Amino acid sequence: MMRALMGGLLLAGVALGAACSADEGGREVAVTQTDDACTPETVAAASGEKLKFVVNNTGSKTHELEGIEGTKFEEIEVPNGKTRTKSWTAPKSGGSYKLKCYIPGGSETTITVNVS
Repeated sequence: MMRALMGGLLLAGVALGAACSADEGGREVAVTQTDDACTPETVAAASGEKLKFVVNNTGSKTHELEGIEGTKFEEIEVPNGKTRTKSWTAPKSGGSYKLKCYIPGGSETTITVNVS
């Protein structure tokens, strides 16, 4: 019984560790959100490179960052005065991938990730 319990706890710990480390690693890309716009507007990345977006909201409202036009980057919300991180791996095929950085109903900036 104790061995089964310990095995279950070990598996739960491994699963939790994998979930918690999902946004770790990669080259850091600083994104600054203000009430007027987001910077940078372009990011260069190598094919298959892992990027860690560090999103700092210096504005007075909650901002969002999400993939658009087919870019697979799940939306994150960043409350004013907070910083959030999200990792993303550049596709192996080159091209331009777009992220929308915006205040719902307000300002909007497109961040283009150029992958070569």
